[in-house]
Amino acid sequence: MKKRLFTLITMLLIGVYAAFAQQTITVNGTVVSEDNGEPVIGASILVLGTTKGTITDIDGHFTLNEIAANAQLKVSYVGMLTQTVKAAHKLTIILKSDTQVIDEVVVTALGIQRQAKAIGYSTAKVDADQLTMAKGSDATAALSGKVSGLQINITSPRLDQETRITLRGARSFKGDNSALLVLDGVQTPINFLQSLNPNDIENISVLKGASAAALYGSEAANGVLIVTTKSGSKGKPNITYSLTATMDEAAYLPKFQTRFGGGEPDPLTGLPLMNGYIEDENQQYGPEFNGELVNVGSPMADGTEDGFYLQLPYSYVKDGRKNFYEKGYGIQNDISYASSDDRGSMYLSYQRLDQSGIIANDDKVRQTIRFNASRNYKNFKAGAKLAYTNTTYDLNNVTSSGIYNLINIPGNIDLADFKDWHRTGIGASPDEWINDYYTNPWWQTETYRRKIRQDRVAGSIDLNFQATKWLRFTARAGLNLSINNRNYTTNSYHYTDWAKEHIYYASSDLLSSYTTDSNLSSKFNLDFMAFAEHKFNDDFTLKGMIGYSLQDNYYEYKEVEADALALDDFFNVRNKVGELGGSNSWERYRRLGLFGSVDLNFRNWAFLQLTGRNDWTSLLDPEHWSFFYPSANLSVVLTDAIPSIKSDVVNHLKVRASAAKVGTVNVGIYNLDNIANTADYFPYGTLAAYSISPNLRTRDIEPEFTTEYEVGAEIGLFRNRITFEVAAYVQTTNNQTTNISIPTSTGFSSRYINAGTMRGKGLELDLHLTPLLQFGDFYWNVNANATFIDTRVIELAGDATELVLDSDYAGYAIVGERYPMIKATDWKRTPDGKVIVDPVTGLPSAGDIVPCGTSDATVRLGLTSTMKWKGFTLGATFDYRGGHYTRFGIEYDMLFTGASYISGITGRQRFVFPNSAIQVGSDAAGNPIYQDNTDVTVYDASKGFWNGVYKQGRANQVVSAASWRLRELSLGYDIPDKLIKKTGFLQRASVSIVGRNLFMWTPSTNIWGDPDYTAAGSGNISGMSGTRAAGTRSYGFNLLLSF
Repeated sequence: MKKRLFTLITMLLIGVYAAFAQQTITVNGTVVSEDNGEPVIGASILVLGTTKGTITDIDGHFTLNEIAANAQLKVSYVGMLTQTVKAAHKLTIILKSDTQVIDEVVVTALGIQRQAKAIGYSTAKVDADQLTMAKGSDATAALSGKVSGLQINITSPRLDQETRITLRGARSFKGDNSALLVLDGVQTPINFLQSLNPNDIENISVLKGASAAALYGSEAANGVLIVTTKSGSKGKPNITYSLTATMDEAAYLPKFQTRFGGGEPDPLTGLPLMNGYIEDENQQYGPEFNGELVNVGSPMADGTEDGFYLQLPYSYVKDGRKNFYEKGYGIQNDISYASSDDRGSMYLSYQRLDQSGIIANDDKVRQTIRFNASRNYKNFKAGAKLAYTNTTYDLNNVTSSGIYNLINIPGNIDLADFKDWHRTGIGASPDEWINDYYTNPWWQTETYRRKIRQDRVAGSIDLNFQATKWLRFTARAGLNLSINNRNYTTNSYHYTDWAKEHIYYASSDLLSSYTTDSNLSSKFNLDFMAFAEHKFNDDFTLKGMIGYSLQDNYYEYKEVEADALALDDFFNVRNKVGELGGSNSWERYRRLGLFGSVDLNFRNWAFLQLTGRNDWTSLLDPEHWSFFYPSANLSVVLTDAIPSIKSDVVNHLKVRASAAKVGTVNVGIYNLDNIANTADYFPYGTLAAYSISPNLRTRDIEPEFTTEYEVGAEIGLFRNRITFEVAAYVQTTNNQTTNISIPTSTGFSSRYINAGTMRGKGLELDLHLTPLLQFGDFYWNVNANATFIDTRVIELAGDATELVLDSDYAGYAIVGERYPMIKATDWKRTPDGKVIVDPVTGLPSAGDIVPCGTSDATVRLGLTSTMKWKGFTLGATFDYRGGHYTRFGIEYDMLFTGASYISGITGRQRFVFPNSAIQVGSDAAGNPIYQDNTDVTVYDASKGFWNGVYKQGRANQVVSAASWRLRELSLGYDIPDKLIKKTGFLQRASVSIVGRNLFMWTPSTNIWGDPDYTAAGSGNISGMSGTRAAGTRSYGFNLLLSF
């Protein structure tokens, strides 16, 4: 290995010496427009075969130093034809207007390519360089802040995190609101996006509305992300190697009180007691920190009553809880080979990602292999794409990642001192842990584990046949396969007799347990399409398409569990004690579709498209399983229709409109029939028995339908240096699939019906400044977007005014209110909003459960900035989300433990409850009379108040979820070509430093952490933050070599 490295370094040095020895020249040039002879400002000049380049200044001039005398220069500018010229000392380059510039090709539904100017609905495209700017391992996160109308929510910082991806908000009360993923033309489960290698992606096209997605069928009702992976690049074969190393650290933890330790207050007054300290107490309502040495934990097990394992200063330890989290490290190696010629292309890549989490012993390994190839045979073209991803996880299986145990540890404890729980005599082992009620989190995360192996295959075959000049046929088959094998283990622990007698949580031994399960899911797609085109005359061109699709979905699940094992820590189901538990199931459903479109082009400035699709789905009863939905969109390029509009300022102006109806099915498989489930302990013991589901199922369920109307405009100024797009839409979803309560006398408690309406309105703005500033070798490009969205519940079933979406997370659909709505218990209040308190105790009382605000952002802003100077590139992405709220459930638990920052701000002394009033009498009509409370203090300002009274007001835990973030930051440097060009094997080299989620700015009311994380997973109920692990920020560097 050392010999090979020495040889490589020697060759590199020889190449560098040769590069300096080559003849170079300095090129001074000017780029002007053929139309008017004016200088072209911001034209790009690239030295072919290198990364060296520059742009023209305000006078159209440019300079390139130390360029090979025989170099070829590529000169390009938006709206003009690209030219390639030979390098010379002096150059004057005349660019011609490109009448086809607006004919940029956009990938739309079913992989159909259309001219950008012909599209009558809103789309967006994110290119590879934007996706990989910060060198992340997950393409999902890289989309945040870069597309208007798109929202990405990472549900947790865990290595196996879920994501929630929505376009233009929610449409269904309880159904799936996730966007559809289309990978290389094949409909794919949205969670596949997280397992893709971002370096394999050429671009992602975003189809935001119903018109864009109408041809894809019912699964596309919520918009579509179309991922196109890389194919071979023209020219000689290219090998690219990339190494990315990152470090994650815990960030955005809750704010804790820093004044009080473990113990109890005075039982009569509620005030802190100097002698109220308790050595092994988890609740932090003891005396104020004073710096003195105190005993910590339990007495020694040898019976020495006055002897303790540990004595520590009674002082707050900054980051004592945070020190539980470790640095997480990631190493990502990528290598790819690409080649292409006139007859075909090939792309082959391999990636390995090794990543450790911020919790000890958590690891992830992901390996991805991709092979893409295509071949042309006269009128026939064939393509195949295949990717295999293997991901393994070794993770803790502790609920809430152990943070609940962290907040049950007093602030004078530094958790870093208790990592080695195997040692005795330091208060770390389960037999002598410093907390009597909640175990050492280091021991806990090592004891409860889960290991996962995930295998995913995504493959497709495309066949295209050009039968005549006007007729073409396409066939595409695709398969997505996912296999998950999971093992959940609990290591045994036998407590000492002393621990069983003295430590609350150690009353009985912890027995080994083992659960293993596996699931397999597959999605097979088959599409046939025929395309025809006919040009009637110079005015009219007609295109038509008709197609057929088949989709087959299959899922199976198996589970076996042993609640106790005979031999400790031998994880095999044969090692069981007693009966094995478990279950298995399988399900399959199909969808067929017939679809078609007609495109009319008038003089290449007016474009009308009509589409229609009919689906048949086995999820519904035959009487309802067939449903049809149409769409229409119109685009008019005014600068082509009325040439006088076009000027040196306005070079492109387009207006568009669309209308569409899309059907979707939001009912689970086999949910039309009343099924029998196995019953627990019925009729008695372990006797096998079955019971009917309490939810009455009927076979008259129909699809939900979303109708959307959209209008928009696009304008390009100063030869498209400034482009601006605006889109406004209204979408209404009727016939919602939901459940309602029914009298239990029927034998059931609820039933499924079609009822309810939800309406969403939105405005989307996109601004591109290319460049914003340019002088000399400096170039600054800015892309900005804004989304304003208002989704409201219009109607529910019958006379109902609200629908509980998930009682565990307080999510509701309320008529007339935004969706989804958080509700929580508020205090009893006066008509003008003051909190009513008892005139004697000064304590408030819990009132009604009231709406507190929507949990989905109503305002979203994104800003991506790219600055280039010589070989340096500085890129950054900022985004803002606001207008919504989140409920930090962790505060409820922190009030219980006394770790809450709020519980310490009054010094645990009596105080007047803020904004409160007391009743002083009643008027003649019996209505209460209130006056402001200025002197009645709360009776108990310590444990009794914070853990007893205050935490009942769950509305106090609902705060603004607004945040500004620096999502991504990168600073890269391209090694000068003169140093690498003539090595004979190296074509490009660059290094960069990167960061993700580096900074977050939130309102002062948010003292608990990252509002994006949600305890409800990837479902519809966002804005519910439980006791999950800390958020993270990431730093790293990247090395890229191209051969």
